[in-house]
This record gives sequence, structure tokens and C-alpha cells, in this order.
Amino acid sequence: MNNYWIWSILLVIPIGIAFQWITDKAKKFSDIIEVEVKKQGLNFVNSKYPGLFKVGPFKKFEIKIGRPTINNGAIRYDNTYYRIVHIKTKSNETKFVWAKIETNLFKDTEIEFKPKLSELKQ
Repeated sequence: MNNYWIWSILLVIPIGIAFQWITDKAKKFSDIIEVEVKKQGLNFVNSKYPGLFKVGPFKKFEIKIGRPTINNGAIRYDNTYYRIVHIKTKSNETKFVWAKIETNLFKDTEIEFKPKLSELKQ
């Protein structure tokens, strides 16, 4: 009986990781990213999924201190996605920027770029 649980766990974990990788890779945020890039006077080329555990220049683990987030019953939907964004500056140079996209059921989607887009406008 104990071997059954061990084998079950060993099968569930890789299946869960594969499912997470497939769903993260399938999400398209090009329309949201393009709006933010154009606000800074830059041209959006494309964005791509960096990989399952790759977060670029962002912290891997973040601890937020403050009021607890609002949960509607047991519903909790907040996810963070990362993308490598290719943009063109006014001088026609291609630059690579990391984007961190935080989605939430109760708030608007937030996007943070590193390096900041305002630094690339030159």
C-alpha cells in the first residue's frame, strides 16, 4: 500500500509541472504588452515565453507585507507570468526587455519591465 502512494506522488508531480508549463506557454499577452510599449514611444516586435522556472532579472520569491488579499470564498486567482519582449527604439535598435505580468481576478493586470522602458526611449 505504501508503494502505491509513492508511485502516485511521483507521477502527479511531473504531470502538474508539465500542465503548468503548457498553460503558461499558451498565454498570449502581446496586446497588453504592445499598448504599454507604444505609450513610451517604442515599437513592439514580439514576445516569447522564457521557460518554466526562468524569471530573468526579477526576484524568484517575493514576500509582500500588508493587508491580506481579498478572497471571495475559496476563489483565489492571481498568477504571475514572465515574457521576453523584443522592442525597437526610435534609432531602430532592437532591445530585449523582461516583462512581469501579474494577473488578478479583482484588480487590473499589472506589467513591470526590466530594464524600464523609459530608460530605452533615448
